[in-house]
Amino acid sequence: MAEPIEQIMQVNEQVAFDVKIAGEGEPVVYLHGAGGLSWDPFLEELSDHYKVYAPHLPGTAHSSGLEHIRDLWDLILCYYDLFDCLGLESVTVIGHSLGGMIAAELAANDQSRVDRLIAISPVGLFHEEEPIADMFAMLPDEMIQLMVADPSSSLAQKMREVPKLPEERIEATIQRMQNMQAAAKFLWPIPDKGLKYRIHRIKAPTLLIWGDQDRFIPLSYAAAFHERIAGSKLDLIEGAGHLVPMEQPAEVIAAIRRFTSTLRASSR
Repeated sequence: MAEPIEQIMQVNEQVAFDVKIAGEGEPVVYLHGAGGLSWDPFLEELSDHYKVYAPHLPGTAHSSGLEHIRDLWDLILCYYDLFDCLGLESVTVIGHSLGGMIAAELAANDQSRVDRLIAISPVGLFHEEEPIADMFAMLPDEMIQLMVADPSSSLAQKMREVPKLPEERIEATIQRMQNMQAAAKFLWPIPDKGLKYRIHRIKAPTLLIWGDQDRFIPLSYAAAFHERIAGSKLDLIEGAGHLVPMEQPAEVIAAIRRFTSTLRASSR
């Protein structure tokens, strides 16, 4: 697996993004979920078809300035600043889970900055009758049971692995705590963050991707996003849970490529 280039982008006086960059061609920005960013087979294959910019959320890896970001709106402005630093006036944004919510907010708040929106099992809406589980109150194995379609799969087993060396265990624990702390700033408490008041403003062509066995964000949320984003397309991926890019990377890549190629053809 080829390693991406890593750059620190100082986007304003207080915030810097640690950005992984790989691939050639059409640019896409990938926004990761609450578990943090790792250069996995999904991103590796994505970079075979696009130039991928994958920033770490502030407060994770070497992205800094989380303490200066007051709320979700501040965070959105920082991502616009990052787009400016990368020279991306309008770009395709792909986001998973927390990253999907951020991507939707980027598309809703400034319609000129997101050319196409691809939201993979995004959070951001909340139904009292079918609430999203509180990931911050779960033990690691409880979360694994909820996040993947098959808790006995090789992916689930890999997620359960604990580094053997003490220093590696400490580092893994610190990274996990940093990832969850940063995510909690924008997700806690779990209910509604206000996207429902802005989601109708999304005008970018939108693809929604969902695992058909997602137990963390059930399919009722897929239907809600699909209904609220005019003209959106919904692809359900068989045999996948919430971690659909990790469980079925080839199918997700194929759905993304179909979507972008169809839009290119229709614009000619």
